[in-house]
Amino acid sequence: MIGIRRVVAAAALAMTLGAVVGVPAASARTEAAWNDDYFNVCVPDSNGCYAYTLGWISWSNRSANITGTVVNGYSSGYVTAYFEAYAGSTKIDSDTRTVYSGTRDFPISLGDPDRVGGFDRTKVTVCWHGPTYKVCSEPQNHWRD
Repeated sequence: MIGIRRVVAAAALAMTLGAVVGVPAASARTEAAWNDDYFNVCVPDSNGCYAYTLGWISWSNRSANITGTVVNGYSSGYVTAYFEAYAGSTKIDSDTRTVYSGTRDFPISLGDPDRVGGFDRTKVTVCWHGPTYKVCSEPQNHWRD
């Protein structure tokens, strides 16, 4: 009887130690975590907001992934959302998304994986391009924090 109890106890102890030893130690993250930023940028219009972009900026160490929507609610022209990445005052990267009518969802990746420190600010602007002129929003800046 005592032998069976010892075998069971030893097996339980081995399973416990195996579970403890088998669990890897918490690894240090190679990239710091920053809060995501929400953007909602509209071309000014006295009747409402018919040209806009909205979405999220997900920051990583040297880049940012942007997911969102650009909307053209006007019956003419087109709408372009502009995304620019800056390290201080130095422009690192940029990209645009355009919609001619209706709504367009998009992903964008900004940054330079070889740039030490990456970038710290994304500037978002949206413009409606009419038949003979262009009207833009005020730029909206988002900082990696």
